[in-house]
Amino acid sequence: MPINLTIDQGNTAAKMALWDGERLLDEAIEPHLTPEIVGRYVDAAPGPVDAALYCSVAERGAPVLDMLRARAIRAVRLSATSVRLPITIGYSSPHTLGADRIAAAAGAWSLHPGSNLLVVDAGTAVTYDYVDSDGCFRGGNIAPGMRMRLEALHRFTARLPRLEVPREIKPERVLGTDTREAMILGAVYGIVGAISYYRSRLPADTVTVITGGWANTLAGICDFPIEPVSNLVSKGLNSILLFNEQ
Repeated sequence: MPINLTIDQGNTAAKMALWDGERLLDEAIEPHLTPEIVGRYVDAAPGPVDAALYCSVAERGAPVLDMLRARAIRAVRLSATSVRLPITIGYSSPHTLGADRIAAAAGAWSLHPGSNLLVVDAGTAVTYDYVDSDGCFRGGNIAPGMRMRLEALHRFTARLPRLEVPREIKPERVLGTDTREAMILGAVYGIVGAISYYRSRLPADTVTVITGGWANTLAGICDFPIEPVSNLVSKGLNSILLFNEQ
């Protein structure tokens, strides 16, 4: 059976996934992606890899792409202009639009076609993007992620400590009762508040989808409908491959 391979190279890790049509066959996360790791993953696939789509937030990646082109019939690095997309891009500078944002938007569109969408990717940075009901990526904003916010508080003040954000935040706790808690909740609810604000400025029927390392934590404390999807970027990459097969 022909198989699709998607690779989502983020700031902290890479996620590789194998697909049979829309069915996820396998998924692997690698902290340091190399051509050798990709080669072994492709060799272990249950069938020949027909198409591969590589998405990276970094400029580097040519060796990985060379490996994919040697192992797959078709292999492309995603950009706004490198491949046909199931959504249109209304960004004024499409060449600067991050491939991860394109893929996440395509993933949300594949789950909710015909809907207005607020797509949140809460990773190292947090992106808030809007796709309208016609499938046009209208734009969005980029802000520091939670760890980045806490690190900035530590680095640019005299006495605030360096902290890590816990994976679980009790939703009933809103205001901190000590410095550590005040910093953590300030970072967390700064993002929750931003999501709530963007929702208030978009059409009332907008569906909010969230992905990224902090997706489940944030979704668990939001008091409004929000759908966490752990592999949204991978889903989007596969949906782009399937769209081009058609």
